[in-house]
Amino acid sequence: MNQDKNQFCRRLNQMLAVSGVEPGELACRLGVSVSTVNRWRNGSSAPDLYQFQALTRFFGMPCEWFLDSGNHFPSAEELAVRLGLRGDTVRDLMDLAACAEKPVLDALDDAVYALVSAVSAAGDAE
Repeated sequence: MNQDKNQFCRRLNQMLAVSGVEPGELACRLGVSVSTVNRWRNGSSAPDLYQFQALTRFFGMPCEWFLDSGNHFPSAEELAVRLGLRGDTVRDLMDLAACAEKPVLDALDDAVYALVSAVSAAGDAE
């Protein structure tokens, strides 16, 4: 469960960065406090089933994506559209993720997080 919680925290923070949604906005949409969302983000608590389902609907991502680093990702084309990348770039990253060890996957997650944050910031500047 701890690994699932870590994966959930990472993915929640990624989706907040990608979407530009502030924790307060997410909290309001889900009917929870900002401190509750922040506890989810830092891993000190987790949403209940209903909150989790509402969160996945809000971001439009499958439940499995928030919990599993395995083969439950959206297709390369879906991710490419969501991230503003080319499909072949996403496919290459997914191929790397499929055969890489955990430190490489962590570095890859960090790189994608940084890229998505940069793309989001550039969009905000326009």
